[in-house]
Amino acid sequence: MAGIQIMGLSSGMDYNAIIEQMIALERLPITRMTERKGVYRAQQDAWRDINTRLSALDNRLTDLRLSSTFHGRTASSSNAQVVAATAGTQALTGTYAVEVAQLAQAHRVASDGEVGELTYNGDAIITIIVGDKEAAVTIAEGSDLSQVVKTINGADAGVRASIIAGRLVLESTETGEGSKIELRGTADFLNQLRLGQGVEDGDGSTTITADKMNTIQDAQDAILTINGISLTSAANTIKDAVEGVTFTLNGVTEGGPVQITVSQDLDSAVSKIKAFVDQYNSVMNFIAEKTKVTMTDGGDISSTGTLQGDGTANRLRTALRYEVTRAIGTESGFNQLAVLGITTNKEGVLQIDETKLREALSENPEEVAKFFNEKATNLKDFIKGYVQYGTGILAEKQESIGRLMKDIDRQIERLEERAARKEESLVRQFTALEQVLADFQSQSAWLTQQMTLLSSWAGGKNRSN
Repeated sequence: MAGIQIMGLSSGMDYNAIIEQMIALERLPITRMTERKGVYRAQQDAWRDINTRLSALDNRLTDLRLSSTFHGRTASSSNAQVVAATAGTQALTGTYAVEVAQLAQAHRVASDGEVGELTYNGDAIITIIVGDKEAAVTIAEGSDLSQVVKTINGADAGVRASIIAGRLVLESTETGEGSKIELRGTADFLNQLRLGQGVEDGDGSTTITADKMNTIQDAQDAILTINGISLTSAANTIKDAVEGVTFTLNGVTEGGPVQITVSQDLDSAVSKIKAFVDQYNSVMNFIAEKTKVTMTDGGDISSTGTLQGDGTANRLRTALRYEVTRAIGTESGFNQLAVLGITTNKEGVLQIDETKLREALSENPEEVAKFFNEKATNLKDFIKGYVQYGTGILAEKQESIGRLMKDIDRQIERLEERAARKEESLVRQFTALEQVLADFQSQSAWLTQQMTLLSSWAGGKNRSN
């Protein structure tokens, strides 16, 4: 009551309690509107959740439109520690026998002893040559061996530098015969690095050719056979030998070839179809929960879902079920989910017969892919009508509920103002009443006093007579 207290000393009445009860009655509409706003807020939350679930379903449908989902290949190896493989959608199913005679290696060179303190005047420039690539690297004056390594590694010169037991080690970043390392620079500086025997050039510089380097690992190509066909490769990852198949060489074969088997990747397709089914069921189950009516044993309604009776929710559930299960126009036998072993139970939830689905994918991947492409396209168009930002049905639904909540806020504000005015009026009225009663009591006390004085005067006069 705005902090005002009416004591009720004259009347003995608790005016504060009376006003509180009267204002509580005045605020009953506010309470009901607040409860209604809570219902609207719960509906907004439910629609927001439905929007999220539909968007997730839309994402699952994207996978079903991809050719790679149904034409995926998987490659297995009889000994992946020696030869591993991966397969793309263009790979033909089959088996490949791979024998590896030698792995591709990078050229690695090292100082023939510990490199001591470097002494040179001014900056030193060395040219690192790897195959047909040259990179000039400037070593700042006063650099020690550690700083030389950092400078080389930061120069993108085609080599990796390191220090092992005080020796400088250079290794080409690529493998193969074409990865041999050569160096060019001043004889004084190169001699201090102790990487090999230099030959003076006509321009005053010195070059250490690959064959004059202190080589600790030769640059070499991989040598292998695939189904008896001999091949060489500068890298241990071979992508162009068999279309769609990438071989990774990890070791040299012993005791016979490694068998690489390329087969259809049914697991990936089944997994993505299951993801679609699970997300569809999530949408349908959520809407069913929010629109259901729970009955007591006596047949009375005990509770209702947040969206019970909402026409939009009921239409969405019915329409989505129809769009998912209806047949598409095609001459193929694969015209609906049921043909693929995906059926609907009485609650509208999809169930998968995985054996039947795998048979269809294995025997007719092209037709299954076409079916899902069209089905997914139709469903994505349907879902777009609901979830599209700003113009979708769910956006309009949220906006409509938002307007109702704002209208309630305005009504509550007006009723709060009216209740406040009512409270102030009651305080004034009861304060005035208390004042009147106080005046009456004051007058009554004065009259009583006068009557007492009059009685005393009359009694004294009679005794004197």
